[in-house]
Amino acid sequence: MGGRVGRGRGAAYSHIVKFARAVALAGLVAVAAAGCTTTSESVTAVRADELRASAGGSPPFVPQPVPDDGASPDEGATPTTSPDPPATVPTDPAAPDPATTDEQPDLTTAPSVPAIVDPEAIDFGPNKPARARDDFLLAAVSDLDAWWSQAFPDIYGAAFAPIAAVYAAYPERPDDLPGCGAPRTTYREVNEFAAFYCGVGDFMIYDDGEGGLLDDLATRFGPASVAIVLAHEYGHAIQQRAGLLDQGLATIVSEQQADCFAGAWAARATSGVVTGVTFTDQDVKAGLISMLEVSDPLGIDQYSPGGHGSGFDRVGAFQEGFTAGAARCAQLVDDPLELVPNLFLSEEDLYSDGNAPWGYDGDALLGFLPVDLNLYWGTDLTDLFPDFDELTLVPVVSADQVACSSLSDGFEDGAALCPENDTVYLNEPAALDLYQQHAFGDFSVGYLIAVEWAEAVQLAAGSTLSAEPRALANDCLAGAWVASVMPTETGLPQPRDEARTSAISPGDLDEAVRTAILVSDESAGDDVIGGAFEKIAAFRGGVLGGLDTCLAQF
Repeated sequence: MGGRVGRGRGAAYSHIVKFARAVALAGLVAVAAAGCTTTSESVTAVRADELRASAGGSPPFVPQPVPDDGASPDEGATPTTSPDPPATVPTDPAAPDPATTDEQPDLTTAPSVPAIVDPEAIDFGPNKPARARDDFLLAAVSDLDAWWSQAFPDIYGAAFAPIAAVYAAYPERPDDLPGCGAPRTTYREVNEFAAFYCGVGDFMIYDDGEGGLLDDLATRFGPASVAIVLAHEYGHAIQQRAGLLDQGLATIVSEQQADCFAGAWAARATSGVVTGVTFTDQDVKAGLISMLEVSDPLGIDQYSPGGHGSGFDRVGAFQEGFTAGAARCAQLVDDPLELVPNLFLSEEDLYSDGNAPWGYDGDALLGFLPVDLNLYWGTDLTDLFPDFDELTLVPVVSADQVACSSLSDGFEDGAALCPENDTVYLNEPAALDLYQQHAFGDFSVGYLIAVEWAEAVQLAAGSTLSAEPRALANDCLAGAWVASVMPTETGLPQPRDEARTSAISPGDLDEAVRTAILVSDESAGDDVIGGAFEKIAAFRGGVLGGLDTCLAQF
């Protein structure tokens, strides 16, 4: 986040869509499906080693398109040795359009075809080491086949054929994995990309090796996290059947839709109708973390070749599918979700990795942030909230230094409001710890402070909300303030007090979402301050829908 505003100013798939890896930070490690943009001549992808560097290295991230410096399964090969897609798979760009009527089929319930686990849904090869997740993934892929056998005709109005093959790759497997435009795919290539879908042969390959990314995912979060990866890749197979991969779509469009399809299947799995698959709130949370951990590096234009969107964007697509279903996902090509800026506005912001300096002076995070929040709620919106009083941010090192009989509940996490003296007490050790963690950063602290200012707004407005609905309204109000400091092509949103010069930077929204997950209820059923999914949805509602979205809640 910056205290001063700087002045600043699609490619087709043909063969392969890859899933890339990233490294965990601060205990929030997971992955999201990351595709690549290809042409008939080359493949541009986010390689696993590059993502590891961006996740755990020391930026700055240079705002250049995703580099094409990695070996890919079809590099230097011709597609003539690979089988053609099945005849039943439509590849004509004029394939049927998704339904656009208001009445959409309910695709979260069990399909009309028998829900039977197919023991051959995954080609495990001749000598695969047994994994605890094998049966779970067999059930997941079997259900993806069964679910899409109903969903695809309902949405696209065309016949459906299940994916030709799903292969498990591991070091002990013979050299029998098909290539994507090349004779064979090596295990090293699969390990490098974790999972991919190949449109030429209509198959998917995922890394089942011990110590690989997906093995780590399954160990940390359970087999459901790997199933979400496969659901994303299956989404690319659906795009192939709908003729979308022949239309020269920007990568971001294809990836948003595949994230959405994965979310739709996750909702179905969570509903309990999938034979052999159990999805819990923790599994859904792992899916959200996944979308954050594999996203575009800071400063990358999401519409550039290979762009996938910020974590905020990818989480949004996953949530859209989870709440609205696969039929809505099918419409994203023509009716896409709003994306947030990911470009730096100044060299200073670039080389600071978008983080304002820690401190309480005017140009430091804890100096300009309270000023901007007070001006937004107390000056820009004084007609709406005439009873809002300016707040003071006071840092303390422990709760013993806080003299307040009505302190809000957020102090342990980093900040809490004392309405009786119009003070937000900053738990400086906790806030500084977040600030210094690469996965969080300055806007993790900014989010926590903004939520406490939002609580003061609800008090000034006479809100009668309580417990979870009140907390979610605070998330929304914090998001509405964020919308007022989110740069557009013409500058900051107007009208605004001329003394307000703060602006968010690339990565800030991802930091806020991570923090919302961190402080959320353990389970969505706890109903205290909201589960991770609910808090993110409320925050996104404020960011993208503005203040009116929040005011409608009270």
